[in-house]
Amino acid sequence: MGGNLSSTSLFQLFPSLERQVPWVSLGQLPTPVEDATAVFAACGRSGELWLKRDDLSSPIYGGSKLRLLEHALPAARARGASHVYSSGAIGSNFAVATALHAPRLGLAPGAICFPQPLTASAQHNHSVVQARATVVEIQHWSVLPLASELVRRRAAERGERAEVLSQVALSADALLGYVNAGLELARQIAGRECPAPARVVLPIGSAATTGGVLAGLALARKLSIITAVPQLVAVRIAPWPLSRRARVLKLAGQALARVAELTGKAEYGLGKRELLPVSIVADQLGQGYAQPTPAASAARAAFAEAGWALLDDTYTAKAAAHVLSTSHVAVGPTLLWCTKSSAPLP
Repeated sequence: MGGNLSSTSLFQLFPSLERQVPWVSLGQLPTPVEDATAVFAACGRSGELWLKRDDLSSPIYGGSKLRLLEHALPAARARGASHVYSSGAIGSNFAVATALHAPRLGLAPGAICFPQPLTASAQHNHSVVQARATVVEIQHWSVLPLASELVRRRAAERGERAEVLSQVALSADALLGYVNAGLELARQIAGRECPAPARVVLPIGSAATTGGVLAGLALARKLSIITAVPQLVAVRIAPWPLSRRARVLKLAGQALARVAELTGKAEYGLGKRELLPVSIVADQLGQGYAQPTPAASAARAAFAEAGWALLDDTYTAKAAAHVLSTSHVAVGPTLLWCTKSSAPLP
């Protein structure tokens, strides 16, 4: 446990939590907010555009996965794990983040991977993971439970303890990293680092980031840090059943219930009616996960030409494409959450 508390909104607001949940500082938080209205201007669109630069959360490997690992890795270590395996598609950002950050806590990294269409970015990710982690490739995602059990059993036979980290079956403690993200943005709004957005747009895959940010922003409103009610717009990047509004609300509820439990404040366990409005949109899905679309490629190019070469093909570019295609209906500033690391890979 422990770290740089001065950079962590969650622990600043609730100091007792730092003594109750495993946590370690792996990155550089808070991540900045930046005015990117020039992108709108270059595309002939009106309105304000701001970026939440979670891509800068670590010079080693940033993005939103770091916030999850700041809780999940020390929790695994506290349970006696010597090895941690990510689980997900080949070339996933989660696999890279685990491979690069787990050794910083003395944990040997591994990855259980199922197939996906391999873009150039995914192939590069996978080469990094192969060079730094023990890779177990399986034929289909449905085999994950069996493969995970086999990994744990073989580790035990060697006298080791392996844990498999899941983005599907998340602990409430792990979600606190994303609650912190929502609180962090709220405090930046309150500090006038950016205007109160009418909508916050982000890509949604496993729904962990969306659920946690929703919980953090709702909690910030409960604490009167912000008074505005932005709409959370989650842009689907895959046809997964995980990308459901019901799951987002469930994860937000679990995270808030955990905050209420740890603080002893039942009023922090907000009900669904106390959450912010949430929309799940599928207009940028295209042919599915890891499949670029013409609109996403155009958005990526537009951002790069305006000075922000930070979008990847299939996550943030699809969210950005939605922002550009709907800018005419925005009733106030838009904030795009940059969830993919922009740190150079080894």
